[in-house]
Amino acid sequence: MTSSESEPLRLYRKALRYAESDPEVFLGTARRAAESILLDIALREAIGSKPTLEALLTVLSAKHLVPPKVVLAVRTIQNYGNYGSHAQDAPAEEISAEDVRPCLNALTQLAVWYGRTARSLAEEAVRHELSGHPRRTGTTRLADSTLIVVKAVLLGCGLEKALARRNHHVLPLQLPWSDSLVRDVADRLLDAAVYNEQRILRLLETDEAVQDRVVPVGRVGYSMGGRNFYLLAARAGRWGGATAEDFLADPAGAQIAVPKHSDMFDNLLSALSTDEAGLADRGISVLDVPHHLGLELFHLNRDVLAVGGQNLRMHAREDDAYFELLNSDMLPAATQARLRSAAANVLIANRAWLEELELHPGELHRELMRSFHECGSDDEKYERLVRDLVAHASFPPETLPGTRERLVRHVLFESYRWGRP
Repeated sequence: MTSSESEPLRLYRKALRYAESDPEVFLGTARRAAESILLDIALREAIGSKPTLEALLTVLSAKHLVPPKVVLAVRTIQNYGNYGSHAQDAPAEEISAEDVRPCLNALTQLAVWYGRTARSLAEEAVRHELSGHPRRTGTTRLADSTLIVVKAVLLGCGLEKALARRNHHVLPLQLPWSDSLVRDVADRLLDAAVYNEQRILRLLETDEAVQDRVVPVGRVGYSMGGRNFYLLAARAGRWGGATAEDFLADPAGAQIAVPKHSDMFDNLLSALSTDEAGLADRGISVLDVPHHLGLELFHLNRDVLAVGGQNLRMHAREDDAYFELLNSDMLPAATQARLRSAAANVLIANRAWLEELELHPGELHRELMRSFHECGSDDEKYERLVRDLVAHASFPPETLPGTRERLVRHVLFESYRWGRP
């Protein structure tokens, strides 16, 4: 099992769990999370500093590595942390969950910034290493993934065997799911990758290097069959007694927690047939949250509505305190079709790589899809794939082994109609 969570984000999630139940403990944990975030950035940037919040913030902000708004968020956490430690000396003064809300909001703002920054620094490190290493003859650089729906394709399509027959060895490289994958294929840092079809088409229209050097080999399926959108609500919150029709008729005042720089945010806009400005016009506010956040996000606000990935969805289905206020199946047919189209994934390849191996895109696609469908129809191969995905896909740390397997089987069924629902 691959954990996608760093120590700073683990502390952030831990802090959220205390925000309502023990606000004083929350303040101390929030400060530790802030220190851990800044220390990680300092280590990644090879900057020496004392491991204290004040010293780290001073050094990083002096080097312009922390933007002013984030500095303000850290100062808020720091001040609340100081207040919490002094409050312990005055037991008569009790700190409530409402008292610490500004600190909670500041910590979330810091966590969102850290998630993007850490991901960007990690990408830069991998790309720097790739560009510094000469290409080896007979090696294919393939974008690897810990996303279940993509990893299933990479494991099940037989690409390694297909290339071995052509005397090529596959070198899998772990890179985040983003438009940069397409540009990496164009620049020949990668030879092939699986990515979202609509985003690829957008880049093919606007980026000359992508137009010239990237070839769509063929479609390899739809994430969750295009049924991956949902709005999760807490039964004890404002929307607990509402229906999908109630929400769609009058969403004013709704706060939706979703990572803004993600496919999930795009799906939200598509599901509601609007853009970001249209959300505001309808009285809907967006709370930008880190990726991979679990049910503890409802500690931010029990009235919040959440858009997340399939890990969050599976955990919610096992807890009767939450329900799907809205999902793909409740939307009009035209909207469902739009969401399905947005969920299509495509294998892309570098044009020069295809020519070197004398591969025709259509023939390669047919060969790989034959192997992929054989994997789904052969019980032994299917069960082996399930085991491999449980071992190598990404799950939140608290996900139990049985839940991981159920999630893998659920994603495979919804995306490829393999196994049983």
